[in-house]
Amino acid sequence: LDGENDHSSSQQEAIKTLLETPTDVVEAAAAEATRSKSDSWKEISVSDNNKVPEWLKGLGTSRKVEDSHFEALKLLHETIKRKVDNNNTWSSWSGSTEDPRKRAFGFLHDTLGFQGKTREFLDITTPWRDNQDTKNVSKEDEEERLRNNRAMVMLEDLPDSVKAAIEHVCQLFSEAIPKELQPILKYSNLIAAQPNLHCGRTLLPIHVDHPRKDGFGIVIITIGIARSGTILLIKAAREAAMKMQVPERHAYMLSDKARDSCAHGVLAIDDDGLRESLNLRFGLHDFAMPGLPLILTQRVLKYWEQTTPQETEKH
Repeated sequence: LDGENDHSSSQQEAIKTLLETPTDVVEAAAAEATRSKSDSWKEISVSDNNKVPEWLKGLGTSRKVEDSHFEALKLLHETIKRKVDNNNTWSSWSGSTEDPRKRAFGFLHDTLGFQGKTREFLDITTPWRDNQDTKNVSKEDEEERLRNNRAMVMLEDLPDSVKAAIEHVCQLFSEAIPKELQPILKYSNLIAAQPNLHCGRTLLPIHVDHPRKDGFGIVIITIGIARSGTILLIKAAREAAMKMQVPERHAYMLSDKARDSCAHGVLAIDDDGLRESLNLRFGLHDFAMPGLPLILTQRVLKYWEQTTPQETEKH
């Protein structure tokens, strides 16, 4: 019994010390631990093209975006940043007001996301809270929802080159996406373009994109806008993990199993934590879209009912 009390006391002391440690110090240690842990993971090379294991089916491996199209995507990224900067309405990447990492959401003209009924369907809040209750929304959830809503911008006056660039990256991954999901991967089905800014933090922690919360999108393409990153991929059951380099000006895609049954995170290769990326999120789960297959949220959640995203970090 005395031993148990000693152990409990040590645990409490360790928690107290952790809570008193500056957040940037804790996150730097977490990034270094993640880097060390992933050093032994097998790397997916660019030459692998679409040759990935079955548990990563639907992964579009890193590939370079043509220069002219990259410049158009960078213009889209910077346009959203400028509009949000002008209004000082950035949302934090994790939902915590203490997180310096930023994100915002741009809705493009002539896309599914531009339609009011689509945005009304979105509930951009942090998933996996202990107090999930669809009937009684917590004050924390409501405040975060308002912050994310303020970080939404409507884009009507973009040059045609932006649409052409998005169609280009869709074509880049047309052979990697399963046939069932191919109709979703097109400009008209874009829900939002989402800039992500590391803002001095090296690590975007390993997580699952919850389909009905802030991880919306049936197919997600990410473009490295500034600096390079290492993408970390972990199977839900934690018996497999791989990593992939995504240099600046390169893109990768998550769909099917790579999107549904894998957790992912990002380590910025440069220690200054100035990496920026742009997510293109296509289609919505549980949302009827004319001429498109209805993809249910359960397609994702069935892999995570017994495994929380935090547990995946134990791999």
